[in-house]
Amino acid sequence: MIQNKQSSLVLLQSRLSSNRLPCKALLPVSGLPMVVLAAKRAANTGRKVIVLTSEDQTDDAICEVLDDFKIDFFRGSLNDVLKRFNDALIGFKDNTKVFRLTADNVLPDGALLDEMEAAFIASGADIMGCDPEKSMLPYGVSAELTTARWIRAAHKNVSNSYDKEHVTPYIYRNGVSDILVPHKLTGHKNLRVTIDSFDDYISVKSLFDGAKDSINAEIESLISNYQNMKYHPFFEASTKPMTLGGAQFGLHYGITNTAGKVPKSDSIQIIRHAITEGIKYIDTAAAYGESEKIIGEALRAGWSDRVKIITKLLPLGEDDLNQSTDAILSFQVRNSILKSCINLNTAQIDTLMLHRAEHLKNDVIFNELLKIKEEGLIQNIGASVQSPQELKFVLSNKDVSIIQMPYNIIDNRWDSIIDEIQNAREKRGLIIHARSALLQGLLCSEDKKKWDIAQIKNSKEIISWLNKKYKEHEKISISDLCIGYVNSQDWIDSVVIGVDSIDNLLLNLKSISKESMKREMLNDLVASRPIVNSDSLDPSNWKYNV
Repeated sequence: MIQNKQSSLVLLQSRLSSNRLPCKALLPVSGLPMVVLAAKRAANTGRKVIVLTSEDQTDDAICEVLDDFKIDFFRGSLNDVLKRFNDALIGFKDNTKVFRLTADNVLPDGALLDEMEAAFIASGADIMGCDPEKSMLPYGVSAELTTARWIRAAHKNVSNSYDKEHVTPYIYRNGVSDILVPHKLTGHKNLRVTIDSFDDYISVKSLFDGAKDSINAEIESLISNYQNMKYHPFFEASTKPMTLGGAQFGLHYGITNTAGKVPKSDSIQIIRHAITEGIKYIDTAAAYGESEKIIGEALRAGWSDRVKIITKLLPLGEDDLNQSTDAILSFQVRNSILKSCINLNTAQIDTLMLHRAEHLKNDVIFNELLKIKEEGLIQNIGASVQSPQELKFVLSNKDVSIIQMPYNIIDNRWDSIIDEIQNAREKRGLIIHARSALLQGLLCSEDKKKWDIAQIKNSKEIISWLNKKYKEHEKISISDLCIGYVNSQDWIDSVVIGVDSIDNLLLNLKSISKESMKREMLNDLVASRPIVNSDSLDPSNWKYNV
């Protein structure tokens, strides 16, 4: 425990005008307003805590509550949070160590701050923070520690709104920074315990259920209640987060699908649970029925910032391309993207993917996409490919940031082009997403009629091989083998997997979260796999009337 607590203090920022969850600082957690609980936990080993709020009348109520609980507070600028910190430090010495906490993180306590202060002193750094990867802490068990001198320097030297809002970026850019690596509290880095939405509030609130002393309860004991949370991960964050496929949310999709599209309420729960597990992308398309609208609804109330959306341009047909004027074609492209923004309830799309790679050859379509990207309506341009020939063409386009391609355990079409893929990834940071890891579920089916639709004549041989190999390599199922194989390719960044239930989601995430297959195992699968006609690996060639 740090003895000289008066050489450090905690500045806890809080306001009531939160966009996602207004007045959240006053919501009760374990019988106390959230801001009060956060302040008292930060002070539970003897540090002085000052709550920094704004002079705006919207924060009058928070000051009344703090008065009632006899907690010190300071009122300053509403939007220039850095100035608020600077002004609150008037009268404090330059070498005063200053912790920055936020009231939407109620788990940090004096013990965590004690450990951080000791590490900060030993490191000689100018600022110390927490990082989910390096600190191995849940998101929301975090703090920053710097000095009054650096806060003052930041206030004096910055002029942009980002630095003023986030307080410490200037210090990270200009000072020596370090990351806290706790000795005692580690693990659960995939757990979210910050309060940014109502769902977060319900989840974090449940961690305190049964706590006899919420102010002094150890962080570890609170985290041990994580299974009480409304949304909590079942797995640690995987090295390559899964991409959630959204076709099933709007269409009857997949050769083995007998239940139709996933009901709306189930889709929303699947999406939110997938985000809780740490998926990075959700993949959808304007052509996937109601998929975009359902995803947009699922991402309301604080979920949208936790995942990136990939959607696809409407698949313009030959008539659209041949009979439309340039102006009309440009309008169709822009209109498709704007409709997707409305459906997804967003002002910006992370990745707009062309459903057909051949559209990259159309100067009108591609130039309009570049213009829209420059305007900031989309962040990245992607392309979906069907064949190695299309992939080679797309790899040559430096403006394409993400490529989505079909790839599975019996697909040998791509072997000769993998070196080119690796080269593009290394040179320009190209991202590769693999879809169809289960070939629309066909690889998990023993129904010969389904295989006949795909015009695969040696289905008996393939089924026998899959059954043999999943047991031989100690996988839990054929699905686990197939997903693991694709996810273990070092040139693939994420596997796109569609699911139809929470149970199905968790089974697939279990496969994704496992360690990559060893090279010997991958080599064995490649060397022993049955040969399949390449046309049968493209679902657009399947004959459903056989």
